Amino acid sequence: MKKYLAGIGICILVMNLVQAQSLKPRKNWHYLDYKEDGYYGISLNQAYALLKGRKSEPVIVAVIDSGIDTLHPDIPLWHNPGEIPGNGKDDDGNGLKDDYYGWNYLGAPDGSNLSVSISDDWRTYHRFKTQFEGKNSAQIPKDQQWHYREWKRAHQKLIDSYDSASKIIDNLRTNWDIANRSNNILKEMLKKEEFTAKDLDSLPVTTANQQLINMWKGIFAGREINNTSFLKEFSDFKKEQEDNLIKLTTAPKDERGELLKDDDYDITKTKYGNSNLTGVSGYHGTSVSSIIGALRNNGIGIDGIADNVKIMMIRGILGKDEFDKDVALSIRYAVDHGAKVINMSFGKYISPDKQWVDDAIQYALSKDVVLVHAAGNDASDNDAADNYPSSSAIDGTPLPNLIQVGASGDTSVGGIIASFSNYGKRTVDVFAPGVEINCAITGTHTQRASGTSLASPMVAGIAALLRSYFPSLKAPEIVSILKKSGTAIDVPVIKPGTNEKVMLPELCNSGKIVNAAGAVKMAMELSK
Repeated sequence: MKKYLAGIGICILVMNLVQAQSLKPRKNWHYLDYKEDGYYGISLNQAYALLKGRKSEPVIVAVIDSGIDTLHPDIPLWHNPGEIPGNGKDDDGNGLKDDYYGWNYLGAPDGSNLSVSISDDWRTYHRFKTQFEGKNSAQIPKDQQWHYREWKRAHQKLIDSYDSASKIIDNLRTNWDIANRSNNILKEMLKKEEFTAKDLDSLPVTTANQQLINMWKGIFAGREINNTSFLKEFSDFKKEQEDNLIKLTTAPKDERGELLKDDDYDITKTKYGNSNLTGVSGYHGTSVSSIIGALRNNGIGIDGIADNVKIMMIRGILGKDEFDKDVALSIRYAVDHGAKVINMSFGKYISPDKQWVDDAIQYALSKDVVLVHAAGNDASDNDAADNYPSSSAIDGTPLPNLIQVGASGDTSVGGIIASFSNYGKRTVDVFAPGVEINCAITGTHTQRASGTSLASPMVAGIAALLRSYFPSLKAPEIVSILKKSGTAIDVPVIKPGTNEKVMLPELCNSGKIVNAAGAVKMAMELSK
């Protein structure tokens, strides 16, 4: 999300990315219990108290993400038992060489990794433009109706982006010139290439420079940035808006197909990618995985939720607008290699090949696998705007092994429901802590971060805990327990993106925040 605030002679860019907030609640508040600790956490200690004396079985949890730190000392990684690492051979005969920790569906044969993400609306519009332009729904064959639907939605999104960019691009270009000229003046005055708000305080305020100093103080207000990082953000956004002006007339370059030597839209071609899971960025996948299963009570990093898991990493996303083919094959890889829970901390709003993903989720259902999906971070209603992968197939068939997760918080971090979280009375199932979450980065380093990307592994971790201690329960039963056993909130919450107060059942169909202790209690009853 990017907001534009009126400033003194410049349009101030504020990158409102979902990241760690400035508030500092109690560390690991998300594991605590409301009655005992006063925090809207998941009651993890109470869950383990209930499980005391019970035996657990190891559970494989697949994390479909952007990569992982395979050398992390605190994350128990899955090892493919049929593969010998690093020998360049397909030891287990699955058609993939060296898939020891998992697989990278965004890798090239030479070991390099795809790092360019092309928006799905841009790809989808030009993919079907010749086929559908100038036609209405009545002229489209039944087996092409979904493609036509998504093409129409993609077209509208591009039109909206074009109109928006057209309105602001001239102003952006003018303000870009002002920003650069004023930046050069201040660098000369300060005798340094980079400066912050604190540096500006050292300048004498005169009639000539007061407006200039005030302008840049307004840019820096409430943000820990310097002039270089601000101009980089401004430049990136200006380029994004300029790119929006050409998307309707120019098809994108097929970066993925060219690098991977793969056909983006042929689901029968499955043997592509490589085993490099750390070549671009493993931060996101590392953080997600640590919440699920970082080794407990070892004095390193953080303690994960589940105590007897192995993390299988599958690189299938770049952070946005993932290809449906990569998602579908990532799910199938996880299922075929023994995963019982799959975490999907990603999502998008256009899905032309949704059928492939639906088929993969139904395949996971046939193999008794739970899938957990993040609801998204745009403070929008998923009932009104599709967010994929979704919990129902194209034909409306429910997918009972998939659970959709929004992000909750606490009064200590700004509110019970995260201000950025997507919601949906019908399409979002539960909320889980996703604000100021302590998670791993690399080595023993940790960070506090926010997003439904972190709420999803909260639920995946509890699902893994249940699968480990109650292996007789089936995937739809696990999903049902997670929804029914949560904590009901009996006070109004703020609807994300608004100032409106609503009750939680207006934001998700369970009306609850997940609770590990409640889930264990219900699992104990069902498994008697």
